[in-house]
Amino acid sequence: MKFLYSEEPIIACSTCNHANAALAVLRISGFRDLGSFSPFFSHSGPIEPRRVYYTQLKSSDEVLDDVCLTFFEGPKSYNGENILELSIHGNTLNTERILKFFIENANCRLASPGEFTYRALKNKKLTLSQVEGLDLFLNANSGYALDQGLSLLSGNLQEIYSELYDLFLKHKSALELSIDFGDDVGEETAKSYFESSLLDFKKKFDSLHRRVIPMDHNLLQPEIVLAGLPNSGKSSLFNHLLREERAIVSAIAGTTRDYLSESVVIEGVKYKLIDTAGIREATDLIEAEGIKRTKKKMQHSFFSILLINPFEMREEFSELAKLHFDAVFFTHKDLPGFTEAHSQVLERYPQFGPTGAVDLLHEEAVFEEVLNQSINIKYLDLTKDKPILLDRHKLLISQISKELDNYVKLSTCETDVAIISHELNTLAALLSELLGIVSPDQILNSIFSNFCIGK
Repeated sequence: MKFLYSEEPIIACSTCNHANAALAVLRISGFRDLGSFSPFFSHSGPIEPRRVYYTQLKSSDEVLDDVCLTFFEGPKSYNGENILELSIHGNTLNTERILKFFIENANCRLASPGEFTYRALKNKKLTLSQVEGLDLFLNANSGYALDQGLSLLSGNLQEIYSELYDLFLKHKSALELSIDFGDDVGEETAKSYFESSLLDFKKKFDSLHRRVIPMDHNLLQPEIVLAGLPNSGKSSLFNHLLREERAIVSAIAGTTRDYLSESVVIEGVKYKLIDTAGIREATDLIEAEGIKRTKKKMQHSFFSILLINPFEMREEFSELAKLHFDAVFFTHKDLPGFTEAHSQVLERYPQFGPTGAVDLLHEEAVFEEVLNQSINIKYLDLTKDKPILLDRHKLLISQISKELDNYVKLSTCETDVAIISHELNTLAALLSELLGIVSPDQILNSIFSNFCIGK
């Protein structure tokens, strides 16, 4: 998406206009004169900023709704513009009717997703990092993601970036001092200031870099993947964890031909639970594509579960046995002959010896408690050091780390300050982008594509 900024007023429902609710909140932003709205309301007196007024919304002599009106005067508003906020009754038909009324009678247009916040960024009411924090906060799947989004939005993480940038500027001034005033302050003094300022910057950056944890999966939307051969019980477990018959359970191999995904909440974290196609020699192109996607999902999952039906083993299992799984369970424990079948599997694959067996018919509660505990422990372990979640920040911090290492090596062996200064400028560009001083269009497009209309 691409934002083409215009001066015309915008309007949107900033709550939800897809389902009936007690209240809906409409916001109009970017108008010049509040008086132009006077004919639409029964309130006749002056309207003071940041005070709530109960009034009627009118179209000629017809009353459209009883509303609560609040005026936020720019530049002391969320996005720096004049904003009129209306709390109306939340029937979706009423919401659409009032939106249409203002579009037709107040020269407003419907806002694009995230356009209110885009105007806040343009008017320097929010930094790029704060906008990213708002995006993270609005779309968070866990308490940790909520906290980090709020940390960015409130400026806490941004403050760390700013402190880092201040230390960088001190080091840059130390280099300029050695170039322009080396003879005045003395070579030893200039060198000492240069080295100490670089050390201070590097120590601060290293503490930030430790929060960039390399991982194949995404903590913002962690995935739990169920894998195994056909008829291993994946779909039964999938349905059980969801508390509904979402996946088709059948004794016919290959019933699940592509992966299914649904959300499941465990200890306050929303995961994407994925039931994959069983690994076997595919009989057609559709099933082959499903199995290909299964293997890809297993490689990038947050938590992978292997289910083994010891009664139906195939040669394809040897490929699965080579992969890492966070949990492995034998199924069909309730069937006669399980102990013997289980032993035969372990003779060939002894690495699964410590794993347990599950009987979903009679041990549901105990099994689910153990599984949820394992998933939660892994999540807590990965978030205990407060890892940076946003990909843009992680990528920039990693790039800065490489450039900083190059710069440190260069500064110890290079005598030409022009070369050192050029390398420092490369570092400055990356830091500026991390801080949000530089905002490339593709970054803005990526961020605002996640926003809802009205925010």
